[in-house]
Order: sequence, then C-alpha cells, then structure tokens
Amino acid sequence: MKNIFNKNLNTILIIDDDCESLRESYSFAAKQNGFELIAYESINKGIEYINENENKIAAVLLDLSFSPGKYEGVDALETIKNTYSLLPVIILTGGVSADELNTAITCIRNGAFHYIKKDFLEMPSLFNILKIAISQYLEKMESERYNSLKEEFQAKIIFYDKILYTTELILRNLFADKLMFAPTYEKRVKEFNSFYNKLKQKEETEGFIDDPFSRIIDIAGIRVIFYNAADLQIAIEILKSSDDFIDVKDGGVLTADDKSKIDGYRATHFDIKLNPSKRLNLVEYIGLSDIPCEIQLKTIFAHSWSKVHHALSYKEIDSTKLSIEDHDRLNIDFVEAAKKLESIEQKITDICEKYYPGAK
Repeated sequence: MKNIFNKNLNTILIIDDDCESLRESYSFAAKQNGFELIAYESINKGIEYINENENKIAAVLLDLSFSPGKYEGVDALETIKNTYSLLPVIILTGGVSADELNTAITCIRNGAFHYIKKDFLEMPSLFNILKIAISQYLEKMESERYNSLKEEFQAKIIFYDKILYTTELILRNLFADKLMFAPTYEKRVKEFNSFYNKLKQKEETEGFIDDPFSRIIDIAGIRVIFYNAADLQIAIEILKSSDDFIDVKDGGVLTADDKSKIDGYRATHFDIKLNPSKRLNLVEYIGLSDIPCEIQLKTIFAHSWSKVHHALSYKEIDSTKLSIEDHDRLNIDFVEAAKKLESIEQKITDICEKYYPGAK
C-alpha cells in the first residue's frame, strides 16, 4: 500500500451513473475552489481509480443508487472504508423517498461524512461541506502520522541509545594517548516532539519527507568537549582518517561540517554511521546498520557559550522570558562574550602547546 501520509489533495472523485452531467455542473465551482474533478459512472472503475491515485483524492462523491430500487452505494462505501478508512465520502441521493433517506443516514453511521440531495444542491453549500470534510481529513491524517512516527521512534530508542554508547567507546579508543587532555563527552537522544517539530520545519521548505528517520540524522548526538583548540584539531584529523565510521550522505570517508567560524558556536560536525565492513558483522552491533549519529566537536569555551546562549535565547525557560528589547541586548552581550572567549581559548591553547610535555 502506498504511503497514505504523502498526499497532494486536489482531486474530487465523482462515482455516479450520471457522472458526466454532474461533472459539467460542478466543474466551474470546483475550479474556483482549487479542485480537479474526476468522474466515473461505474463503481468498479471509481474504486480502481482510488486504488491507483490514493494520494491525489481529497474526497469522494458517491451516488447511493445506480439502478431503480437498489442501493449499490452502500456496498461501495463499505469497500472504500475498509481500505481507506479516513477518506471522506459524501453520499449523493437522487430520490426523496423515506427508504432512500433512511439508507443515506445508515451510510453516515457506516462512515460516510454526509449525504446530499442532488435535486436541492447548491454549489456553495457543497464545497463548504467538502472543505470541512477535507480539513478534518487532514487533521486525522496528521494525527495518524504523528502517532505512527511516535510508535516507530519509541521502537528505535534502544538503537539510538546503543549507537551513542558504541560511538563514545570508539572515540575514546581513537583519542587515547593522542591528546594533551582527555575530552569530556555529552550524549543525548532527541525527545520525540523535538524530532517531529524539526521534521515539520524541514517539510515547509523541502516538501513531504517520506523517510524522516533517514533525513533527520541528529536524533542521536554526542558532543565531545576539548580543553584547548589544539586537541580539537588533532581529533578532527583522527576522525577524518579513521575507518570506523562512514559518512551518512554518501557512505564514503567522513566529511567535516566546519562551523568553527561561527561566532560563539564554533563547532565541527560529523554525521556518521558505523562502517559495515569493519564492525557490523559483530554481534554487539546488531540493529545499528541504519542508525545515524551526529558527532559534534567543540572546545569547552564554545561549549559554555552555546549552552548558555541556547538556554536563554531558545528554550524560553519561564524565569528567563525576555522582551524584544532585552532579547536584542542579550544578543549583543553574547557577541561580545564570544570574542572574549575566543581570545581566552587561544591563550589557553598557546599555554598548553608551550608547556605541556610532548606538545608540538
């Protein structure tokens, strides 16, 4: 079955034995409201169209009766709802008999969104009903996607925790006896809502993301904090030359995302997966082949700056909510602090290189 969440809802499907007349009557109003009309006189052909074009269909207008005295639309509704439970179906009735109206009401109990009498139909009323139905459809789709991704996220948590533990062990081994000072490690797995909000922000510019767990590669993140810039640079080169990891984007050697020139933030990122040819054949790495991890390398000075900056500027802790004016002043203060920290960082690095035994 196709991904039901990736929808471009611009089609209203009419299934009615008088479909051509209805399409002609509805076409102008449909165009004004941004919809395309597709019409079939046969239930089988209409359902076949749904099966082939699910991601285009915003709603279905389904005739209740295709032959005198019979209500084929009842079975058609059941067939549609069995497979596409959220898709809004509006029943069209051509008669005014009590039996037909009671059957239309039964359809609503069985999942139809509404029923409309064709003889008394007004275009504004029809498309208002359609817009309400589609709006609710989108809300339900969003809720279902949220819950589905949350369930998948929770199932993957154990592997994100495992990749962090594994990555730290590998890094500790790579850096052992190669730096002046052993770095400090901070690990975290994003909260689900943080992951989901980031996904929605990306989709605003990129469009629907079919596989968010591959696209959002910093769900698991480890920050390595160094006590001078010289050790950080050595660590970068060690990582670049290591074959323990591969780059997430192309599966090749690691490429650094250098953000070291950003005032205050000053970090270098690597987006990694475990090298399948070196580690993934071992039992302890089962389940980690598709789990990415972000490695972020920073000095303790840049770490302090970004930690406090993030807490005050973005988290909006109750005790630190700022006015626009105070927020502007805060940014100015942080720019000044960044310059001073970078100066101190350089002085500490110079002292380490000058006096630490064996330092270059």
